[in-house]
Amino acid sequence: MRRDILRLACVFLLLVCCGVVTAEGERTLRGRYVWTGSGEAGDLEAVFTAAGEGKWSVDFRFAHGGDPHVYSGTAEGSLTGGALQGKVSNEGGGRQFTFQMKFEDGQFRGTHAELKGDREQPTGTLNLG
Repeated sequence: MRRDILRLACVFLLLVCCGVVTAEGERTLRGRYVWTGSGEAGDLEAVFTAAGEGKWSVDFRFAHGGDPHVYSGTAEGSLTGGALQGKVSNEGGGRQFTFQMKFEDGQFRGTHAELKGDREQPTGTLNLG
């Protein structure tokens, strides 16, 4: 029994060291975004915080037009494979965006779109790994 507890502690420590799990239940993924309207592209950081089974709060941090931004919201899905989707708002909350991603070749690849009423207007792509 004591040996099993020690093994579990070692596995958890390994997961923390590899960034799969953090002590706070956070995971940070980095990648790039492309904004198709302007053709602008840049670095993207997404900080996911556990909010239940397969549910996350998320902050997307990036610069657009030379200004730093943090879009915050929620996500559902797995951070280790499969599909991940969600909705975020800009800093003032006046604009909302959705994102849909799929885990392929070791990273998430997907699209983002702005919500205009009940329609989604495609705005670009994003990759996180």
